[in-house]
Amino acid sequence: MLKEKWEKLSARLLYLWQNYSFLLVAFIIPLLLQWMIFIAMEVWPFGTSSVLVLDLNGQYVYFFEDLKRKVLGGGSLVYTWSRALGGENMGIYAYYLASPFSFLICLFSENHTTEFLLLMELLKTGCMGATMAFYLHKARKSRSINAIIFSTCYAMSAYAVVYSHNTMWIDCVILLPLLTLGIESLIKEKKFILFVFSLAMSLLTSFYIGYMVCIYTAIYFFYYYIAHDNHSENNFWLEDNHFWKSLGRIAFFSAIAISIAMIIVWPAYTSLQFGKNTFSTVNWNFGQRFDLLDFMVKLFPGSYDTVRPEGLPVVYCGTVMLLLVPMYFLSSKIRWQERLMGGVILLVFLLSFNTHAIDVVWHGFQKPNWLNYRYSFMFIFLTLVMAYKAFTTLESSNYKYLAIFCGVYVILLMFIQKQDYEFLNDFSCIWLSVLCVIAFTVALFFVKSNNTKGLGAIIVAAFCCLELFGAGLLNLIALDDDVVISRRTSYNDFMDKARPSVEWVKEHDQSEFYRMEKDFHRKVNDPMTLGFYGISNSTSTLNKSVIDLLHSYGYASKSHWSKYLGGNPVSDSLLNIKYVVSKELSSTDIMKNIHVDSDNGYTVFENLYVLSLAYAADGDLADFEITDYKSAFRALNALTQAIAGSEYEGKELFKELTLLNTEMTNVKTGFTTQHRKYSKEDEKAAATIEYTVAVKGGVPVYMNIPTDYPREAKLKVNGSSRGYVLGNETDRIISIGTFDEDCEITVTVELQDEPIYIMTNQDYFFYLDEELFKEMYSDLRKGNLNITKFEDTHIEGDITVPEGKKLICTSIPYDKGWHILVDGEEKELIKVEGALIAVEAGAGYHTVEMTYCPDCYKYGGIISICGVIVYLVCIGFYIYGRRREKKRWIAENPIY
Repeated sequence: MLKEKWEKLSARLLYLWQNYSFLLVAFIIPLLLQWMIFIAMEVWPFGTSSVLVLDLNGQYVYFFEDLKRKVLGGGSLVYTWSRALGGENMGIYAYYLASPFSFLICLFSENHTTEFLLLMELLKTGCMGATMAFYLHKARKSRSINAIIFSTCYAMSAYAVVYSHNTMWIDCVILLPLLTLGIESLIKEKKFILFVFSLAMSLLTSFYIGYMVCIYTAIYFFYYYIAHDNHSENNFWLEDNHFWKSLGRIAFFSAIAISIAMIIVWPAYTSLQFGKNTFSTVNWNFGQRFDLLDFMVKLFPGSYDTVRPEGLPVVYCGTVMLLLVPMYFLSSKIRWQERLMGGVILLVFLLSFNTHAIDVVWHGFQKPNWLNYRYSFMFIFLTLVMAYKAFTTLESSNYKYLAIFCGVYVILLMFIQKQDYEFLNDFSCIWLSVLCVIAFTVALFFVKSNNTKGLGAIIVAAFCCLELFGAGLLNLIALDDDVVISRRTSYNDFMDKARPSVEWVKEHDQSEFYRMEKDFHRKVNDPMTLGFYGISNSTSTLNKSVIDLLHSYGYASKSHWSKYLGGNPVSDSLLNIKYVVSKELSSTDIMKNIHVDSDNGYTVFENLYVLSLAYAADGDLADFEITDYKSAFRALNALTQAIAGSEYEGKELFKELTLLNTEMTNVKTGFTTQHRKYSKEDEKAAATIEYTVAVKGGVPVYMNIPTDYPREAKLKVNGSSRGYVLGNETDRIISIGTFDEDCEITVTVELQDEPIYIMTNQDYFFYLDEELFKEMYSDLRKGNLNITKFEDTHIEGDITVPEGKKLICTSIPYDKGWHILVDGEEKELIKVEGALIAVEAGAGYHTVEMTYCPDCYKYGGIISICGVIVYLVCIGFYIYGRRREKKRWIAENPIY
């Protein structure tokens, strides 16, 4: 019995090896080509470079580190405290981390995160080749080498190489061939298993690109049905009313796939409601985005232009495609309906690229922030499938057409050369493209001949590998020139220097919860790698209200990011920032020096007046609107009075300094809404605004010049450079310093190339009344929450609310998913300061319990479980019904 089973298993394995071993080759070849490109780019260990570029460098690498910490340390994937003040984490997980490849990070030490990213990119490149080869083999059986040629073109396309750093998008590029095969099988044979799996995985691994895949599914269904609606080619079972039944089936099984993915999709959608869906204003312009010649340029090797907002579609996938797609439309071996619909679907994508309004729909009704045309891999896939079909029918085609197309492309390239595109190099694009066109035209001559078909395929494969390697290398060199690929040491060295101070704080203070920050940065997501709770963060799944709040507090915070710049005792204490690792601070009665890391030059300071995560506040806070104030100083003065109550009414922590004089040199002024515009009179001469300010001795002096139109200008204090002001990162509170005695200082703002805009009717210079600060915050600390238990999604503690106070205010971002019990009774959440949570509580001792459990997780999980159950039930019915239907069909169609 065992022997028979072993023989059957051996036979099955032998069958799979004989029929599908080419998939291993299709996996390895692009992987090796990509690795060779990285070696040529001197990626470690073959140099000092890395794969860190753009958002992989500024965002994703930190998210992967945070994921590892949560998986290995038992943290929650639902909520994170390492983003700005804290917030839901499923949006970050769904948008960036949901790929199964992400969990490979757990196998790598903290000093080899860049190697994990390298391995992940290589594995995904190989998988793109394998799935494409599998589709081509199933769609039109041919020699294995033919599928390997075009699958390698797919895996090494410009999209796959240039956008590989957007690792979360690549999973859908891997899945697209399987999804397409699933659509075809569902239409032809009513097979749904692969379709549901691939569509669900597209949404689960990247809901954003998965949304685009859903649009593709609808388009491809109509394309394929019409293209193959001839002699029941798409109706294997000769079903009546086949179109409507097929349409119903794809709608039904799409619904199942979407329901399976709802555990990701619903929380992700909820995450977008925090501000991403209002990130940009949609422009429904139907105008043309580029000329057709511009698009044709992007089909050739060496045509990288930019990943910036003005970038063109990334559609290069090999010169062999350029020669064979026209042959596809001329091939008599391919039915005219298919060729007609092939032209229609390519036209649909071309119109989508070139029409702004349609492109916006593809991108989820938001204009992309850099990295345009994120669905262009679908166009690449379709053109390569057409090229593959033309390649497999080449023996019946007229070779003179290939020669004609070769000449047309050479002439086109000569014409392109005359256009003087800034991003094109004569040698690396024009002459390389001419060489490739001629070389492939000659190689395809051997493929067409029956006697040399095998040799011709080998030559084409070799040429493709050489071309794709060269084109990929040119793309990465151009990408490096455009946006700079970071060195491996830029990441590891920074973390190695910062980590000892952070770890010292964790050993020094093992209390349940506190926030900390640092005033030096590699990127704003540093807290996620270093493993502390801070306010610095950047993510596309932003929380707009928190970003606005932090800006009102005087921090650098705009758009989709916040950064610990502009820190001051008033703001830091309100937000529970207990420790600051600094290069610049000096010890004071408020910020005490408690540790020096002499090896790395960092000092740890403890805030002696910090408030807890929650604290008692006056009832006036519920009606306080922080957006009523444009000056951070005025906002913080009013806010602290609202929190402290009537006892401190009229007592301002930040006190205005006297502005003695304002002198302008080479500056002309104008006005716009609530702002005064300052610009140069003589563009070639220096232009300055010099403020003379009377300052008090022995107190910290700050400045904040409010503006709604950031334009960076140089800043000097008493003639010494102090960096910049009025820019994105310098539109914040700036510390001028502490002076030994009363004196006059000059603060100079020097214009750069652009005009600057300064809000009118505002005061710019203040000092902190430290004695009043100590008195007020000492009183506020009496109402601090004592945290007795802390988990990412569950907090317990007790608090004594002083007489006169009516609220328990938190520095937790407002989110309906939080449930707060005071003395066992659930309280209604109150949104204070436009962004934070508070609840009502009377004077006296209370126990407090906070739990994060939003409805989207509960109901999304329930829908996903139901979707999986329905899917499994359908599979069971399918297997059972398949056997019955096969018997019935054979009985009704004996001729077959």
